[in-house]
Amino acid sequence: MALPFLLLQLWASVEAATNESFQNTRNCDTSTFTAPVVPGAKVLSITAEERRNVDIPAATALLQPLSDLNFCEIKVYLAHQGANDRVLVQTWLPLSQDLWNDRFQATGGGAWATGMFDIALGPAIASGYAASSTDGGHPFDFFAADWMLNEDESINWDLVHNFATRSLAEQVYVGKSLTEQFYGRQPRYSYWNGCSQGGRQGYTVAQRYPGLLDGVLAAAPGLKLPNVVMSGIWPIIAMQEAGTLVSNCEFNWFASQALEECDILDGAKDGVIGDPEACTFDPLSLVGQKMECSGHEIEVTGAMADAVRKVHQGPTTPFGINVFPGVPYGTPLNVFLNVTVDSNGVRALNDPGVLDVLPRSILLKDPNFNVSKLSTSEYFALWVQANEEYGWLLDTDNSDLSAFRDAGAKLLSWHGINDPIIPYQNTVKYRQRVEREMGGAKAVDDFFRLFLAPGVEHCGLGAGAVPKDPLESLLGWVERGEPPETLTSETRNQEGELVTRDLCRYPRTPKYLAIGDVNKASSWSCEGVDGEEEGDFAGGLKDCLTQAGLGCYNGHSFPIVGGAAT
Repeated sequence: MALPFLLLQLWASVEAATNESFQNTRNCDTSTFTAPVVPGAKVLSITAEERRNVDIPAATALLQPLSDLNFCEIKVYLAHQGANDRVLVQTWLPLSQDLWNDRFQATGGGAWATGMFDIALGPAIASGYAASSTDGGHPFDFFAADWMLNEDESINWDLVHNFATRSLAEQVYVGKSLTEQFYGRQPRYSYWNGCSQGGRQGYTVAQRYPGLLDGVLAAAPGLKLPNVVMSGIWPIIAMQEAGTLVSNCEFNWFASQALEECDILDGAKDGVIGDPEACTFDPLSLVGQKMECSGHEIEVTGAMADAVRKVHQGPTTPFGINVFPGVPYGTPLNVFLNVTVDSNGVRALNDPGVLDVLPRSILLKDPNFNVSKLSTSEYFALWVQANEEYGWLLDTDNSDLSAFRDAGAKLLSWHGINDPIIPYQNTVKYRQRVEREMGGAKAVDDFFRLFLAPGVEHCGLGAGAVPKDPLESLLGWVERGEPPETLTSETRNQEGELVTRDLCRYPRTPKYLAIGDVNKASSWSCEGVDGEEEGDFAGGLKDCLTQAGLGCYNGHSFPIVGGAAT
C-alpha cells in the first residue's frame, strides 16, 4: 500500500555498464581522496572501495533490474558542531573516464528516508553520472520517523534540520568534490533528481541553495510537508463527519462513475480524465443507484455519497474553510483507506498504515494511538501543531526563486493528476504563487516549467502515460537552451497496447484531435493559452495555502482553534 509514497521515479535512460574497457581507470582507494570542504560540518572519516559486477534488483515495477555495475564507492561521514549526529554521504563514481558523462547527479529520498542509496544510485551510475545520496544522520527507513525525537521525547532539531535542508546541500558539496578529485576536473553540469520526498528536496535546493546545481528535476513534490502528511488521514475524519464508513470497493465504484462521466471531456474515451478541472461529477447524484461489492448488492446512500464528496474536497473545517486540496474524482484511494465489510455487512476501519506516523508517533508521541478515534476538532488541533512545530523547516514553499533564476538554473517539475498521496493542485498552487511573485507565467517559464500527467498516480503508477525521460528534457534545456514544450510519455493499456502522449506544459491541457489513433501522441494537441494571472487563486481567493495555525477563505485569514475558524 505504501509503495507509491516511497517510490523515486528514476528516468535516466539506463544501460548497465557491463563488459566495458576500463582504460583510464583511476585508483579507487581511500588514499586517492582528501576530506571535502563542507560548510558548517566536520568530516569524520572517508573510505573508498572499488566495486565490480554489482547487481541491483528492480525496486518497483517501473524500474528495470541492473546487473554488472562497476564503480568506485566512497563513504564520507560528517558531523556538525553542537549536534550529536553522524551523517553518511555515499557517492558512486564510474570507474572509467570513458564511462563518465561529465555530469553529477544528486539523488533524492522517499517518504521518511532522506536518501534512497542503491535504488537511486544504481540507475544514475548506469547512465554515466557521478552520483550521491545521504542518510541525513538517521536510520534508513521509509516508514519510521521516530528519529525526529530525542529519548526524552523532545524534538531532535539537528536531525530534522538535516532531513529538511542541510544534508541536501552537503551531499552536493561532498559528491562534487569527490568527483573532481577522482577525474581531475569538475563536472560540466550538476543536477538534482527526485520524486515525492525527493521532489520536495529538489525544490528545497532551488529555494535555499540556488547556486549549487544547474538543473533540478522534481516530480510530485511534497511541498508543505506537514499538511501533506496530515491530509493523509483526512478520509478517516471525513467519513466520521458523514456518519458512515465507505469501503475500498465502494470508493472504487464512485471513481469508475466519475471516469464514465468525465473521460470524454478531453475529446476521447481513453480511460483517463484529461482535465479534472472541467469535471463536475457530483457523488450525490448517484444516491439510490446500486453497485455490487464482494457479491453483495449495495444501494448508494446520501451519507455514503456525502463521505465521498468530503474526502475529495480535502481537509475542510466545520466552518467550510478548505485548508488543503483534495484529490480529483477518479483517483484510487486505496492507499488512504482500509475499510472492509464482512459477510454480515459489518464495516471495519483498519489500520491506515504508515500515513499516521507523524500525528501518532511524533505529534502525540504515542505509537499505539489509533488515529481513527480523532474528532474533527482534535484533527485540526494536530494540523496546527504540525505546522507550528515543523512547518517553518519542512514547508518548502518560498515563492521567491529570483536567486535560482539569476543563477541561470532550471527547474523542471511534473505531477500525476491522479496522485492520491500528494494532490497535484498543491504543486499548481505553488506555481501560481511564483507567477504572482515573479512577473507572470511567461516570465516564470524561462526557468520553471510544470507538466501535469493525466491518469498518473504517485511518481509514475496508474493508468496514464508516464514521462519517459524527463531528465533528458532537463538536460536539453540546461545544456542546449531548448526549453521543453511537452514531455514524451508512455504506458500500456489494459490490452497491453503501447499508449504514447506528449504531456502539456502547464497551464495547457490535452485535447484529442478527433482523428487518428487515440493511443498515439500524434492524435492529441495541447489546448489553452498562457495567462499571466489566470486560475483559481487570482481574484477573491488568491492564496489559500495553509500557514501555521491559519486557514484562508476569500482572501482573508482566520485562526483555527480546535479545528474551527474564529
